[in-house]
Amino acid sequence: MLENWNMTKLRQCAETAAVALAEKRRAASGDIDLAAVADIIEQVLDTAVQEREEVARQRIAEEQAAARERLTQLLSASPAVIYGFKASGNYVPTFVSVNIETLFGYAPHEYLDNPNFWRERVHPDDLKGVETKVADLLKNGKHALEYRFRRKDGTYCWVNDEQHVIRDEKGEPVEVVGSWSDVTARKQAEEAENAAQRRLSTLLESAPAVIYSFKASGDFAPIFVSNNIKHLLGYGPDEYLKNADFWRERVHPDDLRRVEAEQAKLFEEGLHTAEYRFRKRDGTYCWVNDEQHVIRDEKGEPVEVVGSWSDVTARKTAEQAALEANQRVADAIESISEGFSLYDTDDRLVLGNYKFAELFDYGAGPPRPGMTYEEIIRGAVERGLIEDAKGHSARWLRQRLAQHRNPTAPLLERLADGTWLQITERRISSGGSVAVYSDLTEIKESEQRAAAANQLILQSLRYASRIQAAILPTREFLASFTADHFLIWEPRDIVGGDFFWFQPINDGYAIIVGDCTGHGVPGAFMTLIAWGMLDRILAEAPSSDPSQVLAGLHRGVQTLLGQDQNSGETNDGLEAGVCFISPSKQEMTFAGAHLSLWKANKEDVVEIKGDRKGLGYRRYGQEAKFTNFTIPLDAGDAFYLTTDGLIDQIGGPRDRSFGKRRFRTLLRRNQGAPMQKQAESLQRSFKKFQGQQPRRDDLTVLGFVPLGEGDTHARARTL
Repeated sequence: MLENWNMTKLRQCAETAAVALAEKRRAASGDIDLAAVADIIEQVLDTAVQEREEVARQRIAEEQAAARERLTQLLSASPAVIYGFKASGNYVPTFVSVNIETLFGYAPHEYLDNPNFWRERVHPDDLKGVETKVADLLKNGKHALEYRFRRKDGTYCWVNDEQHVIRDEKGEPVEVVGSWSDVTARKQAEEAENAAQRRLSTLLESAPAVIYSFKASGDFAPIFVSNNIKHLLGYGPDEYLKNADFWRERVHPDDLRRVEAEQAKLFEEGLHTAEYRFRKRDGTYCWVNDEQHVIRDEKGEPVEVVGSWSDVTARKTAEQAALEANQRVADAIESISEGFSLYDTDDRLVLGNYKFAELFDYGAGPPRPGMTYEEIIRGAVERGLIEDAKGHSARWLRQRLAQHRNPTAPLLERLADGTWLQITERRISSGGSVAVYSDLTEIKESEQRAAAANQLILQSLRYASRIQAAILPTREFLASFTADHFLIWEPRDIVGGDFFWFQPINDGYAIIVGDCTGHGVPGAFMTLIAWGMLDRILAEAPSSDPSQVLAGLHRGVQTLLGQDQNSGETNDGLEAGVCFISPSKQEMTFAGAHLSLWKANKEDVVEIKGDRKGLGYRRYGQEAKFTNFTIPLDAGDAFYLTTDGLIDQIGGPRDRSFGKRRFRTLLRRNQGAPMQKQAESLQRSFKKFQGQQPRRDDLTVLGFVPLGEGDTHARARTL
């Protein structure tokens, strides 16, 4: 374009000079002054040069503006943010591409105006390591790092930060130019791949088979083996990978030739399975199932064999045992004391042992193979062999044949000689059936004796229950201590391990509920141990310190049962809650061992939890201590003690425990009602909740309202 401008301008100059000369000639009307012509041409050329320089400057400015615009567009569209900062001093930011807003959400001035922009946004866990590596930048001239970088929205992304040092003509660093590239997707992919690798490693480690591979040609060198070879066979992976003869050296010598001969099929068929004995690291042999697959290249040439060793010792042992068992089946059938018979799909006798022959030999010899079951049983009925069929043989035969064709539960038959038979019949997969005839005569007689013994035991338990109830304080005695009360005491097995106790003490009275180990007779005996200690312990305990009762019971039970020694097998004990009530002080002191006290009034229902340790058990030391809780008595307060027979009972539509929440709800609902009404409501709710579920434990719930200060002295004098 500039060349075109030059030609045009020269023509314009020539034309201008010609015009000027013509004017000079007319003005002078004489000869042309060459000097004047030269001046005119010089003036014209100067003007042309100035105009040309101005055009050139405009062109350069336009090209620079276009270049800047192009660079801005390129940087805006770039997948990396380009930035720069001084290489010394305070490392002031010098430049950042505008796409920092697109990629990270920041405006350029947020970088340029803040020398700490970068440090404030590197993830705290990455900053120290990154700064350590940045120290090597000036020495190396460039480096690349990856770290987490906080975006404007507060989220972190992974960036690849590549930096280069720009030096002056003396080699001194003047500026650092870098680029931030978002590599979050790659890092996430790498993490996913690493997670997949870890998952694969975990799967292989926990797999029931050892995975291995080796070259399919040449030296058949090992390539891979899963780490679970250590767990399953005892070998480290290197023992396989570094020994090309690892496999041959460990196959049982008696199996090696057979297995190697069969392995020729592997390369013909592409896969092969063999079972043989394999020596473990400890020198013992196990049976393995070795399944191998050939991997081929695109030309179909074998390149690798992948296999798995599964330990099938248990199955091989079972198979061997089954073979031996089959060998003994015939002898076993003949040797068993029960009668045995086998029928085919046509219900004809295949075989019967000697006992079956004895049972159904009704004078014409034992049943013969080929006879139908109906022929055999009908002959037995007709000859009076079966007592149950006498008097109604036709009806009995119909029922018996129907039971035989569709067997369900075992049935009893009584023979004419008094023998009781239990007959167990089953259909078999082949369509036939088997029958086993067990002589239950002695068992039936034992049942009769056991029934009589059970009746005697039941009578003894009922008598023991009366004794246990007699030892416990009377409910009238409890009435003398309280303004109102209820007591639910229901042993699971006639007698039980729950107990309650009321007794005067200095300046008041004690109310105790306990739950001993077990239930039934063992639990009842444990209550006797606890009762035997309570009088002495209560007499010695300070009236404000019920924890001493728990500590005394703990030491006493441990010593009596020998559970304070290292030797011994028993580990029995109890849980208990002890309330010392002082009417004169209008306060109650409670201590619990795995038992809670519940307090209810108009405001709320509160659980006062005892210590989380029991009494007498080996795991608690002799000097175990317990915590006292002192509670002021206010009008309207009611208190409750319950053993875990209530809380732990299973029931309801979801077969869950009764639980403390349901108990608290009932107490809150019945607050202020007479204690007997509360007991009836609690028993109804508990029975409905239990439904058809069996009772799990003994049940004791005691509710009471302490006496007020005004009426305690008169009652105390009557005790």
